[in-house]
Amino acid sequence: MAAVGAIEVIGVISGILGIISFAQDNFGEVDSTTSSVKITVGLDVTDGLSDAGGSLPDVRLFNEAGDFIGISNSGDSITDGSTGEVKITHEDASNGQQATYALFSANNDAICIAYLTMTWANGDQYGWVGDWGSECGASWYYSNVYVKGTNYKPNCMWIDADGDQPQTGFQVHFPEFVRDDGEAADPDGTQRDFLCNSGPPFKYTSDPDPSGITFWTLGSKRDQSSSNPGNNKFVNHLILDNDAEHTTATLCESSTSVGPDFVNAAEGQFCRMSDKTLWPVCSEEIQDDCFNTDSQQLIQGGLATRDSPYTVVVDWTNDN
Repeated sequence: MAAVGAIEVIGVISGILGIISFAQDNFGEVDSTTSSVKITVGLDVTDGLSDAGGSLPDVRLFNEAGDFIGISNSGDSITDGSTGEVKITHEDASNGQQATYALFSANNDAICIAYLTMTWANGDQYGWVGDWGSECGASWYYSNVYVKGTNYKPNCMWIDADGDQPQTGFQVHFPEFVRDDGEAADPDGTQRDFLCNSGPPFKYTSDPDPSGITFWTLGSKRDQSSSNPGNNKFVNHLILDNDAEHTTATLCESSTSVGPDFVNAAEGQFCRMSDKTLWPVCSEEIQDDCFNTDSQQLIQGGLATRDSPYTVVVDWTNDN
């Protein structure tokens, strides 16, 4: 899609497929011998929570026929809440070709990807949001970062090579995640299943150091499976929020969400992520079997359930 104004990217807004406009400053510069990928990671906080930052993935590019175009495997570091750029030099025979497929292979320091953009060597531009991780069964969490130039905060999807997260990588067929016809993203409710389960559009993997893709040829459609990730490294972390779009029940009832305990003061609900149980926030009417926001303790039978306080508490309430 040529660079003319905003790029319309398909995402998931309040559980419904919708369009997110990516402004031009989200994209890398055009270079006739390279493609540029910009990756933004989630949990944009400055008070110690750094789990979403880590190592940028290796990026392999392929053309529409599934032929290899180039690779970047620098593994540069990226801090939480920031954007990093990966430039992939095309092999000589593929200069100028359209990199319709990209494979992102994680390195050993996990990251949670909120969104990314692609600029092809010919100047065409595409985007993808981490909502597709949560929508299609991968491990995820609320990113709390905005798509630049919008008021939309996508979820972020985890990838990691050393086992902290189940996904070691994922592929994207970029043309299937944009629209320029002005129509609704999913008018008959079938596109969500297609994008999640048909294979080439979006596919995540737990294979060690993934290096190949599934592409559109006859007989190439494959099913996907997902696993249930662990949550131990977040056991002493708490997120405070009041965003109406960040519903506690959605996070708590998802079998693939991964991240800190979460309380939404506006909803009056708390999720203990270690066992995915949902509790009310304590109030004048509710004094027991509830989460006390003052002491930051879950109270059961009149007693605090934590032996020690949270070591990392991130307050998102002032950002909303």
